[in-house]
Amino acid sequence: MKEIVKQIVETENEVRGRVEQAHTEAQKIVRDAEAHSREIVEAGRQETVHESQELVARLRHEAEEERTRQIEAVKGGGTELLAGKKGEIEAAAAEVLGIITGAGE
Repeated sequence: MKEIVKQIVETENEVRGRVEQAHTEAQKIVRDAEAHSREIVEAGRQETVHESQELVARLRHEAEEERTRQIEAVKGGGTELLAGKKGEIEAAAAEVLGIITGAGE
């Protein structure tokens, strides 16, 4: 009987040791998984920040190009507007000159 009780106690101790070892391994697996998860999240965050910075730089460049294009269009448009209205401007100037000249007589 003593031998049976001794075997039961030894078996219980062995099982208890295996359970503790399994618990320790499970905790290590969880810690490793959490660390890997943090690494993945950080890598995703860094990639998103990088993509956002590239997008902002590209949009800033496009906006500057559009601004330059619009400024050039306005500068060129002023000359074109004057050239297109040249006849009207000359007619108005002649009429004003006629009024002034006629009023001075």
